[in-house]
Amino acid sequence: MAKPHTPHGGGGHGDGGHPRPHGEGDGEGDGGTPSGRRRSTPDVPESVSRAQETVAAEARQGRPPGEGGQQNPKPGDTEGKGTDSTTPDADSPQAFIDNIIRDPKSVAGRSPEEIAQQFNDAGYPATVQQSTKKGTSGNAVQVRIQGHPEITNIQVHPGGGRHTPDGSPYWKISTSTAGKIWVIPEDFRGAGDLNGNVVRYDE
Repeated sequence: MAKPHTPHGGGGHGDGGHPRPHGEGDGEGDGGTPSGRRRSTPDVPESVSRAQETVAAEARQGRPPGEGGQQNPKPGDTEGKGTDSTTPDADSPQAFIDNIIRDPKSVAGRSPEEIAQQFNDAGYPATVQQSTKKGTSGNAVQVRIQGHPEITNIQVHPGGGRHTPDGSPYWKISTSTAGKIWVIPEDFRGAGDLNGNVVRYDE
């Protein structure tokens, strides 16, 4: 007796006889995306992105320049510039010397030794000498300065003589650019006869 005919493909291949779809399950982790095709993504140029960040940074009011790397320091801003080593400290000897001609009153109240020390500390050799000029009281003390581009000598007079009474000092600054500058008190006698610029330190 003949055996029943088994249809061709009835489980002979172990996969149900259905061909495996192309790309299914072998997309190398891309979720089954068919081979040869790329998932589309929005294409935003980097220049546009940077421009948007710049606009957003400029819109933030009150933000110090330089934060986030988007803003450049404005003229006059000191933040981010660093310390300027050529600018003397306000209390330094160099600052004191630089201010003498602009503000001659700054020497008032300073002794010859103190003035000389300021110049020496700033790199301008200065020596203190008692005045020996004939016809004067002999009380004046000269501070002789070397190497400074403008100031050559500062005379310190403690008072007592033909110009001022005892205890009423005055100063005479000799320069190569502005001539002589007298820094005198109100009780100075003969101020109208002085040669040079006259500044009253007690006004």
